[in-house]
Amino acid sequence: MPVRIIFLVVVALFSVSTSSLVVRHLADVPAVVIAFWRMAIASGLLWIYSFSHKKALSSLNRKRVFYSGVFLGFHFALFFGAVKLTSIANATVLGTLAPVFTLFVEKFIYRRSFNGVLVLGLLISLLGALVINGNQFSFNNEPFIGNLMAILCSLCIALSWMVAEKVRESSGAITYSRSVFFVAAFVLFLISIFRGESIFFVSLGHMGWFVFLGVVPTIFGHVVLSFILKFVSPTMVASIPLGEPIVASGLALILFNESLSSVTLVGGALTLIGLYFIIREQVNHISS
Repeated sequence: MPVRIIFLVVVALFSVSTSSLVVRHLADVPAVVIAFWRMAIASGLLWIYSFSHKKALSSLNRKRVFYSGVFLGFHFALFFGAVKLTSIANATVLGTLAPVFTLFVEKFIYRRSFNGVLVLGLLISLLGALVINGNQFSFNNEPFIGNLMAILCSLCIALSWMVAEKVRESSGAITYSRSVFFVAAFVLFLISIFRGESIFFVSLGHMGWFVFLGVVPTIFGHVVLSFILKFVSPTMVASIPLGEPIVASGLALILFNESLSSVTLVGGALTLIGLYFIIREQVNHISS
């Protein structure tokens, strides 16, 4: 199982890292609209795939999925909103604080004990993220609301993973994901109405990219992370996206010929070292 978990972590990390490149390509499409179609398509594909799977969620788990989906929907809305109001660097750093929140909940609310290696790995990974974006980071008054939204988006995804862990104790990853994505899509639909952004005002050319987002970063990314959640802690799952800037930068180098700065290389190395410690501690925990 440990080797399988490591493989799935790598697949999930590379998959979720593709989303930022697609969002960049679809610069003329409102972010909430992109997020809606991403969730809606992923949910639809999973429902079609698992249509013959009759195992339904329990009454308690349906409530949990609803809350998790609301948190997930607001996570996307808050993050994309943060990008509009503050710098991408601020949004990236503050938007990756989810493992800090999950660690706090697991430690002080669930009373779980953690190996110091995991905490050390988390601190090193966060330091790496700060190094990558720190030279652009600021707390000026103007983007303060954006910074706050980025922190709240981290809290929302952390809460979503914490709720998901409870659901995954008795339900499959696909059964959970197909419903949570549907709820998130509905939340994003309501937000798009509130913002006056029509989800239908898109071209056919955009739909191919929406399908890509629904399949690669969502099904091969988030669904895989949901599967892993049954075997590792929410803190590890929430830590995986810390590696996104590194993989995204590498893909940008290949696809767009964007150079990698020395700061990105140093920060990326620190993040990878931290993720190594986190994954190693969790794999050792599974093996024991």
